Amino acid sequence: MNADNKTISKFRIKMAAILILRRTLTLATVWGLVWGTAIIVLRAVSGMSTLILFSGGVGLILAIACGVLLALRQIPTRTTLRASLDKYSGAGGLMMAAETAELGNWRERMPAMRLPRLRWRGGVAWARFAGAALFVCVSLLIPQRFVEISKTQSLDIREEVKQLAEGIDVLKEEEIIGLTEAEKLEEKLAQLQAEASGEDPVKTWEALDHLSDALMQESAEAAQEALSETERLTEAETLSEGLINEGSEMEAGLLAESMATLSGLVQEAAQEDALLATELPDLKGDANSLTLEQLKAISAALRLSKSEISDRLAKLYAANLIDLETLKAAERLGQCDSEGLAAFLAENADSKSVAQSIGGWCRGVDRGPGDAPMTWTDGTTEEGAKFKTEILPLSDIASLEDSEIVGLSVVAPSIETSNPTSQSGALNGAATGGGSSVTQTVLPRHKGAVKRYFERP
Repeated sequence: MNADNKTISKFRIKMAAILILRRTLTLATVWGLVWGTAIIVLRAVSGMSTLILFSGGVGLILAIACGVLLALRQIPTRTTLRASLDKYSGAGGLMMAAETAELGNWRERMPAMRLPRLRWRGGVAWARFAGAALFVCVSLLIPQRFVEISKTQSLDIREEVKQLAEGIDVLKEEEIIGLTEAEKLEEKLAQLQAEASGEDPVKTWEALDHLSDALMQESAEAAQEALSETERLTEAETLSEGLINEGSEMEAGLLAESMATLSGLVQEAAQEDALLATELPDLKGDANSLTLEQLKAISAALRLSKSEISDRLAKLYAANLIDLETLKAAERLGQCDSEGLAAFLAENADSKSVAQSIGGWCRGVDRGPGDAPMTWTDGTTEEGAKFKTEILPLSDIASLEDSEIVGLSVVAPSIETSNPTSQSGALNGAATGGGSSVTQTVLPRHKGAVKRYFERP
């Protein structure tokens, strides 16, 4: 009796374990799918922290508890299980009778208790549970940017914004624009980056182009002023170097005029260049009699100012605010040889002032007394113009009068199978003096009009 009860109890416990594992795996899998979906939805809609979402593990514990309770309710009672084993063993009811009464000699005729084999094929259930657990882990660990619901897809303009920000910093650093204007441009750039939308990229690119054009305009104006200042500083430096090297060979009057001109040039430049003003020596006194030390100090100050301007243009070029041609133009304007300056000034002393002569010398004028005067108020004459009235030959006039339209038709173009005879030129049959070709010369002043013609949309 005791042995039968122990066997039935062990069998019942084994059955309960299988049922509990089966039920808890099923409910845990379902809860894992629900929990993972809720995590994604809450993070996408409200941006809830993952630490708070870990509290969903309490639901997993409740699911396991529910699975245990459901499994325990499915376990058969001891009496029911004994009846099933009696039938399975073919005992004919003797096992059931042995639970309440002594069998006596009938026990010898009762067969041994047979237990059915309990086996649960839980491979599929374990795979589903593993998938649900992985789904929960991914939902918790996935970066927030991948689950956020964005109404509009942002446009990636980080490189363009970085380049424009660097340009604004350069303009602010070189004091080309004020701090207030720089702050406005930076705010506008930040707003543009925040509002960049992939749904309307044209608007964003137009705003970027507009901002870039504004920076380029400021840089172009600053570069033009720098070129003009470089030219003035180069003229003054050339004159100072010429006076240092060749001043002893110049006539007294020309030397005095040259020194006075140099003093005026540097003082005028110092009013616009703070660095030059601080580096210049004291020029108080007679400007017509500068000492050698003063001339050397002036020349050094001028070179330092030119170097500062060159560095400024190099920064603008590095920030893609000016082109290479502007940088090379500044380099060309900063070069002027002072050799032979004394002879050039003496040669043009009667017709030009020292200031005009030094300007012509640095601009490479070697054809006489400096630059030619510019006049634009007298108008232009027709002298030398080639747009003249020409009389057509009589043969051409007769052919025009006799010409008439024979007819119009729409046909496919024909293809020549034989090689046509090559002609020596398109004007081979033009009559002499018949006005059959246009030979008007395009002058340099027409360059802008021709360029605008070919740039038309």
